[in-house]
Amino acid sequence: MTSKISIEEINELEVKRLLKDTKFSRLKPVACSRCGKKTGFERRLYQIKGVPKSKHSDDEIQEIIRYHFKQNYSIEHIFFKTVDRRFIVDTATCGGCQSTAIIYDIELTPDLISEISKFTGKSESELVKDLNVFADKLTKD
Repeated sequence: MTSKISIEEINELEVKRLLKDTKFSRLKPVACSRCGKKTGFERRLYQIKGVPKSKHSDDEIQEIIRYHFKQNYSIEHIFFKTVDRRFIVDTATCGGCQSTAIIYDIELTPDLISEISKFTGKSESELVKDLNVFADKLTKD
């Protein structure tokens, strides 16, 4: 890669706009891994520049960025998203203990289930049944 990677924090107004977007907000903070709190997370978003779109999912690039966030911002968990061709890092801080070790999860809304159904070719009811079976297996292990 010939270009330099740069990181810019996204301003509060743009963060609010992105967090209102249903597709962007599907992956969201659900619990603090330190204190267990499930609400009250402060979100901060950063735009990563200098990474070609074809490299947004590259493990080596993501590890470099993770290392940078850990060393320079003391942020333990970051999540990568691509929105409107922008490469974005999503972070959260617990309002209770100030930890950045926040667990994220995907909210399975009816719209998302419908999209997954179209993508997989399975009916929505069959998909929900399969997801429930998988979730049961995870909770038993």
